[in-house]
Amino acid sequence: MPEVMSSEVVVIGGGVIGAAVAYYLCREGAEVMIVEEDDLASGASGACDGFVSLQTKTPGPHLRLAMGGAQFFHELAEDLEVDIEYRGCGGLLLATTQEQMKELRARAKTLKAEGLEVEVLTASDLKELLPEVGKEVKGGSYCPQDAQVNPISLTLGLARKAQEMGATILRGCKVENIVVTNNRVREIHTTEGNIHSRRVVCAAGVGSNQIGKMIIVDVPVLPQRGQILVTESSEPVLKTLVAGAEYLGTKANIEGLLPADAEAAKLGLGFTAEQTAAGNLLLGSTREFVGFDDQTTPEAMNAIARNALRYLPWVKDLDVIRSFAGLRPCSPDGLPILGTIKGIRGFYLATGHSGDGICLAPITGKLISELVLDGETSLDIAPFSLYRFK
Repeated sequence: MPEVMSSEVVVIGGGVIGAAVAYYLCREGAEVMIVEEDDLASGASGACDGFVSLQTKTPGPHLRLAMGGAQFFHELAEDLEVDIEYRGCGGLLLATTQEQMKELRARAKTLKAEGLEVEVLTASDLKELLPEVGKEVKGGSYCPQDAQVNPISLTLGLARKAQEMGATILRGCKVENIVVTNNRVREIHTTEGNIHSRRVVCAAGVGSNQIGKMIIVDVPVLPQRGQILVTESSEPVLKTLVAGAEYLGTKANIEGLLPADAEAAKLGLGFTAEQTAAGNLLLGSTREFVGFDDQTTPEAMNAIARNALRYLPWVKDLDVIRSFAGLRPCSPDGLPILGTIKGIRGFYLATGHSGDGICLAPITGKLISELVLDGETSLDIAPFSLYRFK
């Protein structure tokens, strides 16, 4: 007979969101079990860059959520047993047209009104932060509060610390059904046996819609492919995170910042660059709705390389050593889906972070932990409710 297990809280998903939820629950003394179909960080959390970017967030609740969580990275860098390679490096958004500069100026004004530090820079100003920018670059905006982290180390560090505090991690364990009786979660059926639990957190990323179907709830999360190039290691050349204005346009669907080129628009192409602690440059990226196809494509690789040369001509001297693609869990508006389900007690959603999973993982973990254990949160998550789509 299959094994019968029990846990106070079951977290479905072993990516950075699930690991963060488990970590903060365990810090409060909860009994936690992580159920992961594959392995830790095997999904989007292991196939992305390490941007902890605040200036790319939508002004309002989205930005406040990111700003509220930024402080936790300092704490995690100290508390976790692994080096998460956290670096408060700041971030640049670059404009290649005067129209984009106008948009970035207006955006900087709005962001500063919400308490974020943002400075508008001319092309000559950029020379202090960025070596040899492309001739098309007219200027940009700089946020000193932007940072970077190693996403895989962050995910593994959170999970391992949760495990040290008592969490159980089931790898290679697929959820097959969730039993609800009298409007309350009672049991989770998995390939490794049944788990008695009255509290379940869905942090299943692109698998969240399938998990939702088990309790007859539509969780509107679709996979969105992002492709990235990795260069050989080099001496430190990037002091900050770097992104192009089109990246922000494709991310937030801002009309004035969307790519003008037809191929770039089809790929959802937006320039990003960061240099890792090991010296490699990660160059991106795309935003494509292609189902669950997580393969890289020659078209995207070439487009990313050409785009990188527009912004940073000197990357032509670096060899590309590999590429990868990941599937981001994308909600209809690109914002997270957080909170409870009407009519079903004990089921919680922590999904749909799109390309912001790494940046928002700690604050998501903290708030969902509060919701599960206390029934309320220290920061209002109503704007991220599933029911905003109804």
